[in-house]
Amino acid sequence: MIDSICIIVKRPPGEEKSTLGLRASYATLMSAIDTKLLFIEEGVYGLLKNTGYNAEMLRDFIKEDGEVYCTQGSLDDKGLGQDDIVSGVRIIPEKEVAEIIEESNSVAMF
Repeated sequence: MIDSICIIVKRPPGEEKSTLGLRASYATLMSAIDTKLLFIEEGVYGLLKNTGYNAEMLRDFIKEDGEVYCTQGSLDDKGLGQDDIVSGVRIIPEKEVAEIIEESNSVAMF
């Protein structure tokens, strides 16, 4: 039985896969599955405070104690910083991605 999952979002907002990743994360969290949500590459644009529906869903996920991460390198590549993204997102170095994935029973990428 799967009791933990890491969902990785690498597509930007506006692409259906990005929103599907957020919806899947919220659904697994509400199903009592330990859910970690990781944004990388173009996906970090989904962390911006003004992305409408996606930003609201992300805020709700965090309010429900969902864990949200993004890599420092992905933010740096896009010229973004902590002040640009939704509050509650943990910025991590790339080397911690492997640890998050290894701790999860399952991984899905959107």
